[in-house]
Amino acid sequence: MPMDWEELDPRAGDPEARLSLHYAVQPVAAVGQSLAPKAADYSQQSLTIDGPRRWLGVPVAGGTLRAGIDPVKLELLLCDGAGSPLAALPLEGKTVAEGVAFLATELQRRGQLSSPLALPKHPADFPHHPLDGSARFAAGGERARTEVARLFAGTHGLLAELRGDQQAPPRLWPHHFDLGCVIQVGAISLNRGVSPGDGAAGRPYWYATPWPRPRLDRLPALEGGGSWHLEGWIGAELPLARLGRGAAAQREQVAAFFRSALRAAKSFSAQVEV
Repeated sequence: MPMDWEELDPRAGDPEARLSLHYAVQPVAAVGQSLAPKAADYSQQSLTIDGPRRWLGVPVAGGTLRAGIDPVKLELLLCDGAGSPLAALPLEGKTVAEGVAFLATELQRRGQLSSPLALPKHPADFPHHPLDGSARFAAGGERARTEVARLFAGTHGLLAELRGDQQAPPRLWPHHFDLGCVIQVGAISLNRGVSPGDGAAGRPYWYATPWPRPRLDRLPALEGGGSWHLEGWIGAELPLARLGRGAAAQREQVAAFFRSALRAAKSFSAQVEV
């Protein structure tokens, strides 16, 4: 069932909260990476959004267990196959390694782990942070994490509503820490999603990136306040800062952006097929 859109603050965007959550999902990804069947797109590492207060890893142990996280409380979870928590670890004052150890212990206790959990090995562009070593998750930041949770939950519900028959479900990817899914539009693959920000001071934005890349002299206008991003990556973007006020209006604005990006992808596909 699509999740309700909760009004977002266009001024939101806390890099420290984003990075903390980025590192906090790594133990969850480790469970899928270590115990789930390997997928060509590395989706065994991914998470799904199960409401604004729970993100769940892929099912393991024959579908009976799932690692997860409460992003607002910053609490690691081991859940049953339906997503109900069986054990929890508040991450405040803990390291990433201690989070991995907690999940490993809970899995071993249930006879589901015979070798150590391994964190995913991400490419070199994975963000550096003291949490990569012995640093501990800091106290506070709940308000900023709530905004990230609302951003993901609302976008997940919208993408689920807009999805076509061929579109994969939205997934939270632990490498770039973005929520996205791909739809095939003729000869074009269109990746639609949302990022809570990039880099040291990045702000949240919605995106729609077509592949193969379109001709830059034939980029149509976008709706909802969207524009074409042409530096580093090519695609449509809608920064959170351009969002209006009111939950219903915000949701329609982002929907209009995604719909216009889909129309653009159809036009790119027609150019490729000619």
